[in-house]
Amino acid sequence: MHTPAISVIVPAFNHEAYVVEALESVLAQSLGDLELIVIDDASRDGTWDAIHSVRDPRIRALRHAANQGAHQTLNEGLALAQGRYLAILNSDDRYHPERLARLVEALGDAPRLAFSDVGFMDGKGLPAPDHERARDYAEACRRAGQLAPAGWLLSSNLAISTSNFLFPRSLFDRIGSFANLRYTHDWDWALRASAQLPPVWLRETLLEYRVHPANTLAEDDVWRHVHENAYIQALALGGSLEGLDARAACTALLHNSSLHPAATLAFLVAARRLPRQDELQAFTQPTGGQWFLPGMARDCGLDPRIFLSARTLSNQQQALAAQAALIEERWDTIQRMSESIAQRDASIAAQARLVDERAATMDHMGKEIAHRDEAIAAQARLLEERYAAMEEMSQRILQQQGIIATQQFHIDKLQAHPWNRFRRLVARLRPTRRIPPE
Repeated sequence: MHTPAISVIVPAFNHEAYVVEALESVLAQSLGDLELIVIDDASRDGTWDAIHSVRDPRIRALRHAANQGAHQTLNEGLALAQGRYLAILNSDDRYHPERLARLVEALGDAPRLAFSDVGFMDGKGLPAPDHERARDYAEACRRAGQLAPAGWLLSSNLAISTSNFLFPRSLFDRIGSFANLRYTHDWDWALRASAQLPPVWLRETLLEYRVHPANTLAEDDVWRHVHENAYIQALALGGSLEGLDARAACTALLHNSSLHPAATLAFLVAARRLPRQDELQAFTQPTGGQWFLPGMARDCGLDPRIFLSARTLSNQQQALAAQAALIEERWDTIQRMSESIAQRDASIAAQARLVDERAATMDHMGKEIAHRDEAIAAQARLLEERYAAMEEMSQRILQQQGIIATQQFHIDKLQAHPWNRFRRLVARLRPTRRIPPE
């Protein structure tokens, strides 16, 4: 029976829209000597039919009757694998055509974990470099670049996902299976795989990670994240990371945005008191609906937020410092405004006095005007009375003129009578009597 050079495990769950693209990216690899093991973990959509639409003799497809979770599905697929090298691709991600060949070449015969740089794409397969996770990843790569290789994975899960894992079978046989952790089974396994030999980090973008609302890490299960991160960091600190001294280990952890100092300390203390690792791992699951860390905080009368990540606490402190500076700046502004307001108040008071004075003047003027109005009204009444008298006098004059005119008419008539005319004639003819001087 032919043994392939590499086995690729594809766990699939409810990725009908993406799984065909994922499978085709594996089958299109330049390193074609491979087997492709696809396990449908009891998907509720058309994922299983989509898997069967891809025809290739290198594909081996299985389906679960009930959902078993990502870690169990991975362990099952890896146990079935026949290849010398083992790789994983989640059913919503995509390989670069040269990925397997480049990583196998970079890894050689070393019993190490190998991974590459990651590109981010959206639900439609388009580049998503501005997505929040893409920006966080770029920052994590920048920070890790300042550290020794042994501290890379302690500073962050630089691989991002099991989709970015490639390793020889010998490493899997030595490290063992993936732990029952919902969010950090990949990071836990990578840290265990890197305990003795640091990983091979190929600085080429050979994996495209798809970001969409159904990503597992998009789930808002804060306390599960905190407990799982504290668990694997406690194991890493309690074990040995070759080539990493105490200072370098602490520096790497402080670079890690997922470091929860109080939570990790609690798990480290618990690990020293518990005889078996599975008892410590049990703290990563709620018991009776209650989580270990917040329950312990409440028992101590503490705020559960003491278990927040170091970066979150640092950001809070920076935010508080910024707020304090802003408050101080606003206080200075308020003081300056108070002085300005006092000056304005004085100006307003002076203006108010001036207004009062003008109001008093206007009141006095109003009274004067009222007096004048009364005098004018009296004069108007007097004028009206005089006008009425003049009107009455005019009427009388007209009446008198009428009487005079009537009398004149009669006079004229009398003067025109023949007798009167004769008398006037006789009077003119009568000699004037002269009065002798005395």
